[in-house]
Amino acid sequence: MSDPTRLWIAIDGIDMEYEAWLLLRLFFKDDYFMFYPENESISGSVLFIKVKNEDIWQCKVEYYSHLEGYDVVRNLSSTRIQPDYSSSVTVSESEINQPGGRVLKSKKILAGALIVEVLSKVTGKQLPYGSLTGVRPVKLAMGCIRDGLSKEDTIKMLVKATAMNRDKAGLLSDVANAEIPYTKTDARSIHLYVGIPFCTSKCLYCSFTSYPTGVFKPLIPDYIKALEKEIRFVGQITKNKNLTVRSVYVGGGTPTSLDSYSLNRVLEILNETFHIKNIEFTVEAGRPDTITEEKLKILKNNDITRISINPQTMNAATLKTIGRNHTPGDISNKFLMAREMGFNNINMDIIAGLPNEDEEMFEYTLERIEEMAPDSLTVHTMAVKRASRLHENINSFQLTSDNVVEAMTEAARRSAEKMGMRPYYLYRQKNILANLENTGYAKPGLECIYNINSMEEFQTIIAMGAGAISKFVSHDGKKIERTYNVKEVAQYIERLDEMLERKKAFILR
Repeated sequence: MSDPTRLWIAIDGIDMEYEAWLLLRLFFKDDYFMFYPENESISGSVLFIKVKNEDIWQCKVEYYSHLEGYDVVRNLSSTRIQPDYSSSVTVSESEINQPGGRVLKSKKILAGALIVEVLSKVTGKQLPYGSLTGVRPVKLAMGCIRDGLSKEDTIKMLVKATAMNRDKAGLLSDVANAEIPYTKTDARSIHLYVGIPFCTSKCLYCSFTSYPTGVFKPLIPDYIKALEKEIRFVGQITKNKNLTVRSVYVGGGTPTSLDSYSLNRVLEILNETFHIKNIEFTVEAGRPDTITEEKLKILKNNDITRISINPQTMNAATLKTIGRNHTPGDISNKFLMAREMGFNNINMDIIAGLPNEDEEMFEYTLERIEEMAPDSLTVHTMAVKRASRLHENINSFQLTSDNVVEAMTEAARRSAEKMGMRPYYLYRQKNILANLENTGYAKPGLECIYNINSMEEFQTIIAMGAGAISKFVSHDGKKIERTYNVKEVAQYIERLDEMLERKKAFILR
């Protein structure tokens, strides 16, 4: 069994093929590497990951540019052949038990860090987050800070455990410090999400549950009726269990793509059902072509405290490329309209690495954003999502190079700082350009509580509507899978039978 054109991956002493694959595909194309078939003799390049789990946990990763006729696991451990590159680590129980040492508990993260260190030498490519491939890297920094570590010690611990670079470790520490005041475990506190799966059109990169209003408009009244039943039922649960709603987020899709009557009806139902006066209440008004003076008045009358107007870019050519039916001028005009109507907590989203954009175009977007002076700025890094039109037509677009995307996100950081904002939440996605992140910046005191709890999972989020996903947290702060017991599930299905049938019809159509 040999193929000298492949990189063979051999793993001994730890079960981490999937985690290794996630890292390897950041360095190589999927068809270049293959996992070593046990007890076979191979030829080609070899990456050997070997672990000893004794009193002191040991891991070593070795890279051989070419081996001929080797049964890797059986022979390499005893051979005197020197690897081209290698890296190793040992971790004792005492190190794990020291402040911040919880970061060292994940053996797969530690082994992954060695893989990254070795392959960075082989390829010359650096991964800013090292061995981390998950969505929520801030959790690691949060653990270090709660253990009493300083920012510098937190950075050192994260770099040691994951091989991430110092800048990203510092960013995670800054975000964690901003989040801590909002991340109290409280079994009686919940957050609400309401999904509105409609939009005027679907953007090139979008993978959300979202249907064009021009085609699906006849289904909106039935959807609102079904949604009302779900909201009323959740309201009864919160009342029976004496739960307190801390924030509400209405997203989609684009909620303001609903007609005025439907938008008002959803917000009225929420206000009638829950005690949500004087709490954070966000509505996505992302597409400026869906914003009207009438709809802004509806938001005001329903006590909406935070809205999001999302340009993504202020370049007209790019707006056309990604499938947006508005101009940069529309963005500025609708933002000014919202300001004049008294909205004093407005977020704006932008994307670094949109097709055909260079650094100069991105800098222009930042300059225009600074002129409007929003209260928070969410900087997304372009991600190629499997359910998007971009993924389906990937060969028709030139993706932005890693160094350019990195420069864009750094420019956005400087711009946010210039506007008096600090990073307050962060998450990552698969297939994100340059293996980077999405970062939310906000002026102190205007952080989005819902966003923070969505990422850090300290309090329950109950989600309603199509495409919405709930997250339930137990009394000890642990996320749990099950929503209700069997009896409650049966009652839920019985009471919402009509709603479920309508949802099914909606999906099938």
